[in-house]
Amino acid sequence: MSRVRPEQWTPVDLGFLEPVANQVVRSDCNALVVAGPGAGKTELLAQRASFLLDTGICGAPNRILAISFKRDAAKNLGERVQRRCGDRSRQFDSLTLDAFAKSLVDRFLSALPKDWRPLPRYEVMLRGLPTEEMRLWLERAGVPEGQQRIEPQGWSNQQVRHVFDWLAHGEVLPYAERTAHVLARYWGLRWWRERLTQPIGNPSLSFPMLNRLAAFLLRENPKIARALRSTYSHVFLDEFQDTTAAQYDLIQAAFLGSNAVLTAVGDTKQRIMVWAGAKKDIFDVFSTDFQAVRHALVSNFRSAPELVRIQHLIAQMIEPDSEPVHAVNLTLTGTCEVLEFANPEAEAEYFAEFIQREIHMQGKNPRDFCIIVRQRTGDMIQQLLKAFARRGIRLRDESQLQDLLSEPVVKFQLAVYRLATRPRDAEAWEILTEEIAGLLGMEGDEGSTEVVTVARELLNRARDRLRKEPNVKALSSELVSMVTESAFRSRYRQYVSGEYFWETVDLLAKTLQERLESYDSPKDAVDDIIGLDIMPAMTIHKSKGLEFHTVIFLGLEDSQWWNFANESEEEVRGFFVAFSRAKERVIFTFSDVRDERWGRRPQNKTQIGDLYTVLQNAGVPSIDCR
Repeated sequence: MSRVRPEQWTPVDLGFLEPVANQVVRSDCNALVVAGPGAGKTELLAQRASFLLDTGICGAPNRILAISFKRDAAKNLGERVQRRCGDRSRQFDSLTLDAFAKSLVDRFLSALPKDWRPLPRYEVMLRGLPTEEMRLWLERAGVPEGQQRIEPQGWSNQQVRHVFDWLAHGEVLPYAERTAHVLARYWGLRWWRERLTQPIGNPSLSFPMLNRLAAFLLRENPKIARALRSTYSHVFLDEFQDTTAAQYDLIQAAFLGSNAVLTAVGDTKQRIMVWAGAKKDIFDVFSTDFQAVRHALVSNFRSAPELVRIQHLIAQMIEPDSEPVHAVNLTLTGTCEVLEFANPEAEAEYFAEFIQREIHMQGKNPRDFCIIVRQRTGDMIQQLLKAFARRGIRLRDESQLQDLLSEPVVKFQLAVYRLATRPRDAEAWEILTEEIAGLLGMEGDEGSTEVVTVARELLNRARDRLRKEPNVKALSSELVSMVTESAFRSRYRQYVSGEYFWETVDLLAKTLQERLESYDSPKDAVDDIIGLDIMPAMTIHKSKGLEFHTVIFLGLEDSQWWNFANESEEEVRGFFVAFSRAKERVIFTFSDVRDERWGRRPQNKTQIGDLYTVLQNAGVPSIDCR
């Protein structure tokens, strides 16, 4: 594949780039791209990768590092670059920031100072400690001599979690006496010592802690930092508005003061991870630290013009000076309405009939729709599940499987299972052969005899085992062994830890085994896992980055938005994210009563009156369905 001159390069598989996007794609300086929903942020990064690789501006041995904050986003960007750049995509590494941090710690473990070195087979804490355990730990740890005694039993759960996050990963390592708060240093050093000496078999380090360790590693070892910087000439930072202090510490340690060109993209209006530590001022800090030039994209390629109009009114609640955004697809007809019901049963019956009619009369697929809730998805959809089931419509809480389905080893195994349980599946065959080629180091040779032979051997093994009384755990191990565990661990940095790799494989096996016991055929069990013809339900946080023809937001009620009075700006951001998932239709619902943990309770909309006001001002009708 020959190189092209920069001035001759044109967008790949795309009719045009808006002028600002085109400027960013060709930029040779650090950039911060502010882009709203549907603006094509991921596509901009894919086109920039194509420009850098196809023109040779990023030529071997240099590489591009793309950092995303969700596994499926990292996978999506990597796949887009592969389609556009072919063999040159081998110079493109698309990772989550957590995977990047963990790969540095695992690879250069011995370079950490002895007192800060994890055990070689440390395990990752995928979930934080329960709040009560945090409270007891703080009580047991006490305070250094001369400090006022603390009473954690009198603190709220939120206060306990805030203090624990502060001591565990809120400070730059190694908690220097001249810079760290005396309590953070006392508690932090004690916490880290306990974690670093935790016996094998007990999860010891969280991902925020790994971010801090990786940053400490780079600061302590200039040679490693120089090697990293000489490898990556360009760095992409996706969904940058959700960056935490620990994550930014790693970005600074890795690239601040280097010759790498950084391109960060995000949208402050979609910053909904403050509860998880996202820095509110991250855009300003990045712009100052990296002297990044700000750019704004003002096109929306996703939503209908009417929905884009309403989005802008919501955006002005967050940022009054928000620039108007232009809808690109003028052929879409957008609608928005608020439906009010007497109770959840009436609400469920209405939508069961509505979805059934849309599927059978309008030719829609269940996955064209999404139920979005503010919190407690499983509780909120109980009545919907019953009403949908009576009409043969399947609905499920996606949060249980979303992260699992984004894992490469899971996509590999599910491709095998799909092909083993049906006559043909072109999409699954493409996924499987591409994955095998990558694992064998043969990217671009998906149709080679060797790749096809391995694929057929995998399918024969799976078909043979699934015909008998299947032991999915044993079958999963066999499939991995046929392409080797080491191939996965070499190709995907999140699998450097064998423990995490096998946890992922075993979780899929357990999930499929459970489905096999509930369905008459392996095909139905596999279809259930991949979500074929199943309507998704999820929280706002899980919906981020996704899009649907129709979004049904269940429960525009005070009880769902219980924190609105305290964090109205952040809550409006969540409202904005939910609204902007839709291409053509948004439906909000209100029920006079709702099932809560204390029983069925009356509902109100006084605390969230601002949300209703902006919808009313936008001309959104409220329809009484009682």
